[in-house]
Amino acid sequence: MYELNVESEFSAAHFLPDYSGACKRVHGHNWKIRLTVGAKKVDESGMAMDLADVRELLDTCLEPLDHQILNEVTPFDQITPTSENLARFIYEWIKKELPAHVRMIQVEVFESDKFSVVYTEE
Repeated sequence: MYELNVESEFSAAHFLPDYSGACKRVHGHNWKIRLTVGAKKVDESGMAMDLADVRELLDTCLEPLDHQILNEVTPFDQITPTSENLARFIYEWIKKELPAHVRMIQVEVFESDKFSVVYTEE
């Protein structure tokens, strides 16, 4: 199995309405996203998938979130924009866009240098 990792970032604000601490108020993060996809074999060029194409998919997924209040952006206008929900959203969005021979492995969402959440399917 080949695993390919790409990272991207975006800036956005959010608030957690059901949280009892400071995060209940609007605050921002410089989110960093690490995406891992995998393939069992490489093509005739020796690549499982072009890393630039993986990064382009991730950037396309993140673009509508950049410099927004996440609570106002679909689907986070219906679900709380926690790091957990953000990781699942990115995972599911990317999974639908991948070529058939490439599979999702995981998404890691960093809301700071010290805190991150990983989402993967079992």
